[in-house]
Amino acid sequence: MDLFTYLTFAVSPVLILIGILILKFGFSIKIMSNIWNAVFLGILCVALVYIADYAADQRFNGNVSSMKRMTFYVFVVMAFSAELMKFLALRFAFYHRSNFLGPIEGIVYSIFIGLGYSLIAVILFSYDIIGIDNNEDVLLFLYTYPIANIIFSIAMGFFVGLAKTRKISLIDNLTGLGLATFLHGLYYFSFQTSDFSLLIITSIGCLVIGVTLFIRAVSLRNATDD
Repeated sequence: MDLFTYLTFAVSPVLILIGILILKFGFSIKIMSNIWNAVFLGILCVALVYIADYAADQRFNGNVSSMKRMTFYVFVVMAFSAELMKFLALRFAFYHRSNFLGPIEGIVYSIFIGLGYSLIAVILFSYDIIGIDNNEDVLLFLYTYPIANIIFSIAMGFFVGLAKTRKISLIDNLTGLGLATFLHGLYYFSFQTSDFSLLIITSIGCLVIGVTLFIRAVSLRNATDD
């Protein structure tokens, strides 16, 4: 690997550091143990992805060139396994905490879980330990994957946090998991098919969804405070 590939390993740590500094100095959050726990749990989330990838490789003998197999591999093996683990980490480690009040907390914890996941996932992708062996546009994928995981995390965190404010939470939880999985799969599918038109549309759509949900989360918190 060349220097530019190694530099991709630094994207997630830098984003984690920026996020922590924003919370510490921008919002005066003094207890950061929960944030570090979220990062650690995100790192552990890679385990299921590795297992699912290994099982798929054994089942398909490394051949996922057909559209049917690629779609299954991308959306189920890679996207769903990753987002399911992130969802379980968010739901069982943070959801029932007294300071988990709604979408804002869901988004914050989810983002750090997602960055913890991408911290290790980028390394595994770069060494072809997980993922489809596709060297085309791999650098762009590795550099943008942590950022994309922030968007997936916002989608999941918003709805899981929203579920905390409602009596019937199943639909919100499933919506968060489903939307994050769909966005994750579509993003990865765009790279694997080298479809840059789809990638551009997906990127714009993800950005709009992420920003919209974040603004909505802030407005819900302001309305609660008032």
